[in-house]
Amino acid sequence: MPAIIPESAKLPGPFRRIGALIYDLLAVVAICMIASLPPVMINGAGFTTDDGPVYALYLAYVLILASGYFVLSCSVKHCTIGMNAWRLELVNLNDGPFTWRQLITRAVVGILAWLPAGIGVWWQNMSASKRTWHDLASDTRVVVLKKQKR
Repeated sequence: MPAIIPESAKLPGPFRRIGALIYDLLAVVAICMIASLPPVMINGAGFTTDDGPVYALYLAYVLILASGYFVLSCSVKHCTIGMNAWRLELVNLNDGPFTWRQLITRAVVGILAWLPAGIGVWWQNMSASKRTWHDLASDTRVVVLKKQKR
């Protein structure tokens, strides 16, 4: 049975998503910089394309770190730091908690959705369901939370 999303739930526009992504990129860059310290120290210098397979392994390591940030954040709080700042929350359209498969699929497709000039995110403006590629692939939806009264 699909989750019931209240009629009052507003869907985020691409600019709100971009704002959240910028916040999240700052967190991901910090995580990757700190986690890259041991491999760089072992290598004796930074990694370049001249390093061949070692460079590919390093890129895979960084991509796993970045994806892990999104997967773990959404599994625990249903949002990332950037989503929280922009009052966004991830909603599971299936009844029940998120599955690891949903979250990993969302992270991988999310990276692909941003690569070609963000077409996978702009897709929400063209589709009838008003969902991005990663929303569609993971059977989730991002909604805007109402402002908390102080």
